Amino acid sequence: SCARPHPARAVSSGCRLVVTCNAQAAAPISIGQGTPVRPTSVLVVGATGTLGRQVVRRALDEGYDVRCLVRPRPAPADFLRDWGATVVNADLSKPETIPATLVGVHTVIDCATGRPEEPIRTVDWEGKVALIQCAKAMGIQKYVFYSIHNCDKHPEVPLMEIKYCTERFIQDTGLDYTIIRLCGFMQVDAVLFLGFCFGQEIPFPTHADVRLQKQFLAKLPVYCS
Repeated sequence: SCARPHPARAVSSGCRLVVTCNAQAAAPISIGQGTPVRPTSVLVVGATGTLGRQVVRRALDEGYDVRCLVRPRPAPADFLRDWGATVVNADLSKPETIPATLVGVHTVIDCATGRPEEPIRTVDWEGKVALIQCAKAMGIQKYVFYSIHNCDKHPEVPLMEIKYCTERFIQDTGLDYTIIRLCGFMQVDAVLFLGFCFGQEIPFPTHADVRLQKQFLAKLPVYCS
């Protein structure tokens, strides 16, 4: 098991997130040094989300063998299968379900975030720590993490602070990683508007940020190699 201290000590002295990670560390699983893993085999975490499904579609178009980690749900993610992806069921809030999804995977592409009704720590911190630990234990060769633009500059925004702490956690694992900081998506305009109405200060993406986001998605094959 893994009882990690305050992330400010576990990750970096510059990380200010006031949470405690109670995620259970996955037991290391040996798949054998001689086990071949194709460089084109990727696991997309958060594949049914707005960003995740774009990543899946682009990766399939580029010829990648795409596996999608999807929570068990009443409405199956049939559209992912229709596109040609493989769907595996797991839940980041249940670390014991993660290891099996990583067998035979070269690159993990992490697009996941928690649902609005969930405590922010459940998926975006504790679940991500469990996923990253599993990736390290199972010898995943590349970890791609989608973060938030300027997350290190806004500790007052819980999700941005967690994204920043996750970045530092990944960096400390020794994994080969790529961190991509994207701007906010346009469908959150309503949330931003409500924030302004209630006097909350919310970082807002610029047009340049949106252009960069499209460029990041277009360069997906580069990040996975």
